Amino acid sequence: MEDHPTVREGLCLVLEREGFAVVGRAGTAEAGHAAIVATGPDVALVDVDLPDGSGVELTRRLLRRDARLGVLLYTGVEDPAILEDALASGARGFTLKTSEPATVLNAARAVAAGGSFVDPAARSLIAAAQPDGMGPRVRILTVREREVLERLADGLSVEEIAADLVLSTETIRTHVRNAMGKLQTRTRAHAIVVALRRGELAL
Repeated sequence: MEDHPTVREGLCLVLEREGFAVVGRAGTAEAGHAAIVATGPDVALVDVDLPDGSGVELTRRLLRRDARLGVLLYTGVEDPAILEDALASGARGFTLKTSEPATVLNAARAVAAGGSFVDPAARSLIAAAQPDGMGPRVRILTVREREVLERLADGLSVEEIAADLVLSTETIRTHVRNAMGKLQTRTRAHAIVVALRRGELAL
């Protein structure tokens, strides 16, 4: 979903060229909601700022209907508060419009595979927004939990992380669940953002 027709068509062309089947296009939140309900895609690419409403609110609405939908949010507004709110909505991925097309493709692939992806530029914005003078926070994640979240942020799947760290997939899932519990988040993507905000993750 993108309200600028030229940008929307450009995104569709890039995605189709890389093998994605684009099953719908929309320029507003309502049109996008209708298209997603009608076509049932695996991934929905949603602009945060739409003419008739917020892409973040649309994400919440879509996920209440179907929690399995992979939502990838993107925006041209580089505001850390918006980024955090976006990922708290349940979206599995987030990219900035200023990033290279390859970043959007990597994010789409990760979300389509059931994983998460947080644009490296967005991670830097969140980390840089932390107020000075608060002093170091006590780390609550284990080294292994941090390693797993860092790889999730890069778009690696549970299976890829398991192979990389020479662990079982169930062990990786346990680390993810434990990290989400400690950070009090409901999604992997939001856990990544909260961990960044706490200074738990390296960029």
